[in-house]
Amino acid sequence: MPEYTIPEIPIFLTFASFLFFINIAEWLAKYLIEAGLLGSIVVGIIYGPEAANILPMDAQTTFQVIGYIGLLLIVFEAGLSTDMSLLYKNIWLSLLVALTGVGLPICFSILLLSVGFKYTALQGFAAGASLCSTSLGTTLALLSPEITKMRIGQLLLSAALIDDIVGLVIAATISEISSVDEVSVSIKWQTIVRPIVVSVAFGLFTFVIWVLRILMFRLWGDRLRTPRAQLFVVVFVLAGYVAGANYSGTSELFGAYLAGTLLIHVFALSSCENFEDKIEDHQIVTPIDAFTIYIIPILQVLPSPLFFASIGAALPIRSLGSVHGSHRVIRRGIIYSLLMGVAKAAVGVWMFVWPDREGGPHTLTIIQSATLLGMAMVARGEIALVVAEIARPILGDDEPFAVVVWAILLNTVGGAVGVGLIL
Repeated sequence: MPEYTIPEIPIFLTFASFLFFINIAEWLAKYLIEAGLLGSIVVGIIYGPEAANILPMDAQTTFQVIGYIGLLLIVFEAGLSTDMSLLYKNIWLSLLVALTGVGLPICFSILLLSVGFKYTALQGFAAGASLCSTSLGTTLALLSPEITKMRIGQLLLSAALIDDIVGLVIAATISEISSVDEVSVSIKWQTIVRPIVVSVAFGLFTFVIWVLRILMFRLWGDRLRTPRAQLFVVVFVLAGYVAGANYSGTSELFGAYLAGTLLIHVFALSSCENFEDKIEDHQIVTPIDAFTIYIIPILQVLPSPLFFASIGAALPIRSLGSVHGSHRVIRRGIIYSLLMGVAKAAVGVWMFVWPDREGGPHTLTIIQSATLLGMAMVARGEIALVVAEIARPILGDDEPFAVVVWAILLNTVGGAVGVGLIL
């Protein structure tokens, strides 16, 4: 058993300064451009291995784990705030937005990279696969709770989740292709079908539990209406859904989102007729109450900033300026970034085709909705980096990979700044 040792002053100051600066930088970026996550990303770049290399490698690994927990909690919070009636009403529009946001980046990437940059068509597909995803964590961090409850917010959440599921399928396909030497490899149908089937099954399972909520309250209703019980339910359901989603072959983010939607509707105040007296006495406790009181204060100052800082630390900044002594990668990276931004922002056109006709005091105009939808879908972030890393054997370690990283970085920053300025 290892002995307890007091940390040395340099390590102590390094950790303390890192945790301090990511919060200060996030506050400053939020104050200046309404995009606080950019501050954490910049601090992550500075402390990461590609810049000053201040953080030890084991510390970077630890912070990545804590940061990913923060991402799961951010997505879970989005599930807690989901209005299912709005989601059901706009499911077809969400599918159109998501599929447009996946198809255009892949098509444009194949055309530009294979025809314009003279890369292979397979490298173009791998690059497009990396850029077809949408950073759900970045999107949620930028949107206010009021926006997420509106029609445009539900469209963003559902479209980003669909992009995540499609990105998982494409990542599995890319992994299958990169595992062999032949280009003309046959992809097993299970590779494509499994994540889709499992995602649908998780959704149906969540619906079945929601239907059985009346029986659950008859058996355990009074016992579950305490703060500690609600906190236990939040942690237990979230952990179960995340683990189940991972081991069954779908996205952990999808599992976290379903866990949030399940809890907020199982414990909806309107479905609990036996608790009217407790509501009047303000003794009622729901998952959103427990999450707000116990978890959000910690999430805002530690896991969430660490997640975006870990993204910054993972960016290969040094290779972005020159590859084999040539600075051509900068020009190509900027051109590709602009094209990928346009490809994602084009999804906003659907708001003109399918506008919100209900209106209301808090409804955005068609132009505002289209602009917000397009800019919010531009940010790539964590999912794009994961897929790009999986596709690295196809892209190669040189210019194609650096061009993809350029696009991921500039689109994430540009999308975040754009949404911050709009809001």
